[in-house]
Amino acid sequence: MNRKLALAALALFPALALAQAARIEVGAPNFKPLPIAVAPFLADPGAEAAAAEVHQLVVWDLQVSGLFQVIDEKSFLAPATEGITAGEIAYQRWTDVGAQGLVKARVRSSAGEVAANARLHEVAAGREVLASDVRGGTARVVAHQLADEIVRYYTREPGVFSTRIAAVRNGRNGRELVVYDADGRSSEVILQDKIILLPSWRPDGTAIAFTSYRGGRPEIWMVELGTRQVRKLASVGELSTAPSWSPDGSKIAFAASQGGNSDIYVASADGSGVQRLTRDPATDGSPSWSPDGRQIAFVSNRSGNPHIFVMNADGSGQRRLTFQGNYNQTPRWSPRGDLIAFTARDERRAFDIFVITPDGGRARRVTQDQGRTNWEPSWAPNGRLLAFASDRNGRMQLVVSTVDGERQTVITAEPQDLQNPAWGPLGR
Repeated sequence: MNRKLALAALALFPALALAQAARIEVGAPNFKPLPIAVAPFLADPGAEAAAAEVHQLVVWDLQVSGLFQVIDEKSFLAPATEGITAGEIAYQRWTDVGAQGLVKARVRSSAGEVAANARLHEVAAGREVLASDVRGGTARVVAHQLADEIVRYYTREPGVFSTRIAAVRNGRNGRELVVYDADGRSSEVILQDKIILLPSWRPDGTAIAFTSYRGGRPEIWMVELGTRQVRKLASVGELSTAPSWSPDGSKIAFAASQGGNSDIYVASADGSGVQRLTRDPATDGSPSWSPDGRQIAFVSNRSGNPHIFVMNADGSGQRRLTFQGNYNQTPRWSPRGDLIAFTARDERRAFDIFVITPDGGRARRVTQDQGRTNWEPSWAPNGRLLAFASDRNGRMQLVVSTVDGERQTVITAEPQDLQNPAWGPLGR
């Protein structure tokens, strides 16, 4: 997969161009989605269908990101035949429809490979700021790469639309470990088994750990995505479950029960060197590493009800994090380190997604009054979006949401229930 990317600046006064470049400061007090126009993509002969698909997917990605207000193309004033480079664009017509950013592209298709010559323009300045020649084999790959480049330009952070999300799907003969594109399409069954639970991506994206009963009791197993080879990683006591890879991939944390007492354990990536981190007589589970690998969030009912706790990676310094509610579960630490997402049950016995800062500030809702169950959050690798399972449309399906909950999108429409989403790392 070849890709050439070049940033286009003014030929004169490049420092001034950089200083005036539009940027989106996510989380800033005055943050507002940036108005952006995505003009219908031009097509070389024979590439009309591919151009329409790439355009549709880029619009979808930018909308779901929560970073942009994508302008309705019905309001466009420029002719559909307008070119894609700066000299061909009447910027005033795009100013008149309120666009600050403008995406243009020409799509070609040859020998089964789709490619796009795309340009991003800053409308008020009347200049082209990004040129990207994207080749990806399919329209879907090209579109997601292009959307990621646009996100990177405006935020200086990687986009996540070329990533994948794993989930467990209820099948006729058991469970299926399925991997989806970040938009919920292009599903791929990785593994079928009677029981599969709680997938966790290895940080390099080449393998997924999960809980399975294939050995007769709950144990930690792993499947290599390239070969589909499955092997056992860890088995402690009567039950081992909820694997979580350390950020550098060198260790794996999990919950295990010996003598009826569930605690948090850690082992090397190959399952060796098992160490017990918690020793409370209460039930401890659901470990999640901080992005620097120095701390682990987990669930414990040692205070009477399930709540979120945090400890150092060696088990020291255990402290309670949540004090609101009486049933908090499935903590997941943001890749940015600034928030921990979790599931909480409210007074109506509905499950919703919340986030809290690691220092124990007040928890904030992400979901409310959107079905009876929203749970099992998983962070996008840039920490700007969440995926979780929700029954808001009847069946449990996957939802992608901004962290503030302002934009939530159901991305799957499977006839079976889905659970345990796990957002994979950057890259494929």
